[in-house]
Amino acid sequence: MRLESKSNLQKSLQVSGPNRELWFASLGCILGTVLLILSVQFYLDTSEYLERNKGPKNYFTINKKIEGGALANLGKKDDSFSKEELNEISKIDGVKKVGGFVRNQFPLTLYIWPSGKIGLGAAAKTDLFFESIPDEFLDFIPKEWNWEENSSIVPIMVPKFYLDLWNFGLAPSRVEYPALSTDAATGMPIEIFIGKNRETTLDGRFIGFSKRINSVLVPNNFIKWANKKFGQPDAGDFFFLWKKGVIDGPPRSKSDLIKLQENESFTDWEISPLKSPAEREPITRLLENNNSEKEPSRIILEVEDHPSETLLNYIQKNEYEINREFPDQDTVKKALYGLFLGLAGIGTLLAILSIATFASSYKLLVSRASQPARNLILLGFSDTEVAQVFISRFVKLYAIIIGGAIAISFYCKFKLVEIAQDYGIQVSGGLNNQTLVILFGYTIFYFWINKRVIDKSVSDLI
Repeated sequence: MRLESKSNLQKSLQVSGPNRELWFASLGCILGTVLLILSVQFYLDTSEYLERNKGPKNYFTINKKIEGGALANLGKKDDSFSKEELNEISKIDGVKKVGGFVRNQFPLTLYIWPSGKIGLGAAAKTDLFFESIPDEFLDFIPKEWNWEENSSIVPIMVPKFYLDLWNFGLAPSRVEYPALSTDAATGMPIEIFIGKNRETTLDGRFIGFSKRINSVLVPNNFIKWANKKFGQPDAGDFFFLWKKGVIDGPPRSKSDLIKLQENESFTDWEISPLKSPAEREPITRLLENNNSEKEPSRIILEVEDHPSETLLNYIQKNEYEINREFPDQDTVKKALYGLFLGLAGIGTLLAILSIATFASSYKLLVSRASQPARNLILLGFSDTEVAQVFISRFVKLYAIIIGGAIAISFYCKFKLVEIAQDYGIQVSGGLNNQTLVILFGYTIFYFWINKRVIDKSVSDLI
């Protein structure tokens, strides 16, 4: 179409439009587009943040339930998993690996010096425990994790939320305890006292903060060495000694009973466990089991994704307790998905209403220009050329609407990023590529719908 002819078309079809309806349609389109952009961007940003900071959904610990009070459990041996049980669990559908926790077998006290041993600070004192698991179950292995018997420092890894509890729980309530960053926490001196009377002292350091394992971890070779050197018998290692059908003295530890094997009458004696004195068996059974390692009372599992129905049914059948190391984000994601659908639904509804308002407005606009439009068609202009005049007017208006919606969305995103940073949440600025692709598709669809409405309205004139 020549410029002169196009200019004549524009002048011939220049009629007053339904301004109020167009204003409402434009406002609805802007609000709907902004809500759609922000809902998609909010969903993508939050999903990305959760993915970066999510807890491990495929790692779990399992232990046997402990029931009853202190008196009922006094003298009872730990409910450990037998080799048969561990083998059975490892074969369950979806289970990839099974590892056991090994804990310290001696009293343990820690002195933690957050401000250093020299200065105004005080030590945080606590009775604690150490555990170890196979390194393959750790979420990361620090460079300082290796330990040898002549090492000067015992490396310690604690859960990340322990540091959070210190910073937001303990430190604010005690003036002598400062808040700590991860770098400051790894530099704190730690004294490890072993034994009831603190017979041995070792130096320790926090060298990592795990987001997977809810335990105080040390290297496996340190636990083995320390248990061998400082380990004390637990309640399950004590037995009654029977001589000639009569209990001989108070309960004795397994190691003390084994020392009696040089006695000529040793093979004639019997023993019974502390928890059930009537269940007697030959004392020689102690020698058979002397070299056997203790089985773990708590195990960690790596599964393919979420626990399979087979695994959950097995746990329920055996009345085990399962503990996800950190709460999963399934509920958060469901709430996020619901919020996304809600915002996107409202935005879509506003967009649909604005499309309907635009359609009725341009139908009215074409109707008002019906007489000059028919005259132009009779003069030889095609209905496509006539429709193009109305479409170009819509494109100019829609370009302003989309530009305004993008500007508002960028501003809202900028303010949301500022708010997130105030809470220590790092979110990338601007709109990402996925949002822009969705916006482009939405723009094309919106334009296509209104173009069809205008084309049909013009063709109906003929």
